[in-house]
Amino acid sequence: MLTYARKFVFLHTGHIGDIIAFLPSFQKLKGTTLLVQDGDRMVPMKGFKFDSMKPLLESQGIETTMDSSGLCVDVDMTGWRECYRDDLSLLDAQARYLKVVDKKTGHFEITEPWLKVDKNPDGEGRVIINRSPRYHNDLFPWQRVVDKFRDRALFIGIDEEYQDFCTRFDHIPRYETANCLEVARLIQACYLFVGNQSSSFWIAAALRKPLLQETFPPAPNSIIEYEGATYCADGNLNLDIL
Repeated sequence: MLTYARKFVFLHTGHIGDIIAFLPSFQKLKGTTLLVQDGDRMVPMKGFKFDSMKPLLESQGIETTMDSSGLCVDVDMTGWRECYRDDLSLLDAQARYLKVVDKKTGHFEITEPWLKVDKNPDGEGRVIINRSPRYHNDLFPWQRVVDKFRDRALFIGIDEEYQDFCTRFDHIPRYETANCLEVARLIQACYLFVGNQSSSFWIAAALRKPLLQETFPPAPNSIIEYEGATYCADGNLNLDIL
């Protein structure tokens, strides 16, 4: 007689970073399936964003789809932003919404990586850099970072991000990646990740890699504290320790 394991389906309408920050709660509650839908007044996930994220999540054994056919949603995450605060990590906001931790004061303590991927040898010893269009901080010493790590820096990101970065801070080599899984495999191998509050940051944090974040003072909502993670909001940074 055949038996079938029951799916435990979560519906989520967040962006890639939101969803990576959600995974510890998903894993804690033993989710099996992630149904992604476009959220109101948000950039659509359908297309490039979803297609980029899907291979990474499926590499973690998570069934990932935008097709609701035949699925019964067990947990709807559409309302998680009722727990959002600018000074609270996206991870904790979603854990509070699900009552994985106390809804008003809880903190989800993470002690191990919540993403696991193989290394891409091309990233060995490299400083991987990404800067997305949002959450910029003019005090962050990007030029000093580029000057220090130029010989081993690799930029990851889309064309517009790369062109903007080189225009602002000088040219560094770019490593083209097709999706978030390729990004994760490169970061897994790297010496250091440097970036702003982006999906690439959340991948680095989920892997618990050494990182340096350009933190956006009005909304420091992407801080995961662990040894090797440095967050710079005021521009004061000792690069000699990195």
